[in-house]
Amino acid sequence: MDDSLTAVNDSTVAGLGRLARFFGFSEVMGRLYGTLLMVPEPLSLDDLADTLRISKGSVSMNMRALERWGMATEVWVRGERKKYYSAESDLWQVIRNVLDSRERREVQLALQVLSESVAKLQSANEKLTPEDQELAKYYLERIDDLQAFFQFAQMALETVLGSQESIDFEAVTKIEIG
Repeated sequence: MDDSLTAVNDSTVAGLGRLARFFGFSEVMGRLYGTLLMVPEPLSLDDLADTLRISKGSVSMNMRALERWGMATEVWVRGERKKYYSAESDLWQVIRNVLDSRERREVQLALQVLSESVAKLQSANEKLTPEDQELAKYYLERIDDLQAFFQFAQMALETVLGSQESIDFEAVTKIEIG
């Protein structure tokens, strides 16, 4: 392979590794995804381990995670007994999978905790001193702001996840805010 192609491949794979780490995934997982994304044919666990110079055990463990996230799929290769994988190349689908599996759950949990906090403050209000009632009122105002934020986040997630079509990014960039 030409040196410029190798350089582009290496920098893309490394960049996806760093990006994965930024979003709370392992760097190895990002590099595996990048490696699969940048090749036109499926790769075996051995191919991935050799390419990235990591253990086959690490490859296997991280590939299972990539499969769970919908970022890679096991594919059958005629005449081969090894496991082969290819990357999900629809990045919009990858984002949907992650948002659906992780962010939606976290937003729902945040809303539940905030609701429970409101209920606790309301039930304790009559037992509080006037000074503590003022503090509880302040807490409720802050919690109300947080609930509004997480309800907006929930609505945005539902909008993104509810859409089975790809977003028209060209149209999105034309939106003027403020």
